[in-house]
Amino acid sequence: MTAGRNLKKKSAHPSSADKGKEAKAKKVSKKEEPADKSWFLTQEELTRRSELHRRFKEEIDSLKGQHVHLIVFQLGQESFAMEISKVNEVVPTVPITKMPQTPRYIKGIATIRGKGIIILDLADKLGLVDASEDIKARSAYTMVVSTERFTVGILVPDVPFNQKISGDTIQSTIDNLSETSLDETYIKGLVKVQGQMVYFIDIDELIEGDRLKARMITS
Repeated sequence: MTAGRNLKKKSAHPSSADKGKEAKAKKVSKKEEPADKSWFLTQEELTRRSELHRRFKEEIDSLKGQHVHLIVFQLGQESFAMEISKVNEVVPTVPITKMPQTPRYIKGIATIRGKGIIILDLADKLGLVDASEDIKARSAYTMVVSTERFTVGILVPDVPFNQKISGDTIQSTIDNLSETSLDETYIKGLVKVQGQMVYFIDIDELIEGDRLKARMITS
């Protein structure tokens, strides 16, 4: 009887050792919870991405049976391509004046043909920068491109080359990258150029996508 009473008493009133175990278990479960939930997509962003994927697939399907003229350029170790109609010109990089309180990948403003142009380091923005690489080497040229809203300069290490391809060779990312770690909203397709796989991008989304997402978060 005594043993039974003691057992009941132990169950009703956990010992300090048991309390310590419970506290430790709670600490572990807290650590397992993600501290930053900012990587979760909002419903608005999911809807936006779905619409982008739909539009990109329709655009790529419309290129079947046509010749597509691309500009191919390098960022870090990766190759990217966009429609040649987006590119105004490529010039040797001129002096850049830094701008205060801007993201690191916005290098500043430069005067090109008498106009002030915002200069972007997209290799930095996309995390493709090698820390040991000389910034002058990867920014020897500036590719001036026009989005729907802006004209900007993109730093590139070499003069991009143009390439005509068959629209039949462009693969839609919705078929092979959707919902993977490579599911970036600015990548609308994949294409093989000179034996190398190249990302076919939407330059408007690449440059303005962050701003659009930030607007949805703050609205």
